[in-house]
Amino acid sequence: MVLLLISYMLIEGTFDPLLILFFSLLHELGHVLAIRRLGGKLNSMTGQGQGFGLTVEGLSYQGELLAAAAGPLMSLVLAVFFAIFALWRESKDLWFCAFSNAALAGMNLLPIMPLDGGRILRSVLALHCTPDRGRMIGTAAALCCLLPLLAVAFWQFLSSGYNVSLLFVCIYLIGLIKENEYDV
Repeated sequence: MVLLLISYMLIEGTFDPLLILFFSLLHELGHVLAIRRLGGKLNSMTGQGQGFGLTVEGLSYQGELLAAAAGPLMSLVLAVFFAIFALWRESKDLWFCAFSNAALAGMNLLPIMPLDGGRILRSVLALHCTPDRGRMIGTAAALCCLLPLLAVAFWQFLSSGYNVSLLFVCIYLIGLIKENEYDV
């Protein structure tokens, strides 16, 4: 996700990749703090094409849900923090920080595995559904979120004549749906 967000900013001409990387690390710090607080064990943190990945063990489904929600919550708290200061200081740079964190939270909350929203959904489904029903509901929820986003991506491309970045993000996310099952 981080690389896709940076690519989008490069195409649009407004970017600060190091700042985005820093916000992504703070997002992951939210996960790490929650995992430790919930008694889980963090085995590793890796940089991946879509962002960072954590390998965790020792969490219940409720713990997994809370740990998955902690990253987007950290990003939303940062977005509100920067938005308040942007209003006070009337700064475009602070608005950029607020938007970046809000976008990071929003993208991560999409119900697609292995994104945070997919992990949250998988945990909820594991608590309330059979494995087959969980896979069906998870896949349907992911497609229901991606189809409107795909329509916006086509509209953005057609109206700009060049901006395909959101379209690439959608194609990548569709690939994640097929690749990652909602095994509960």
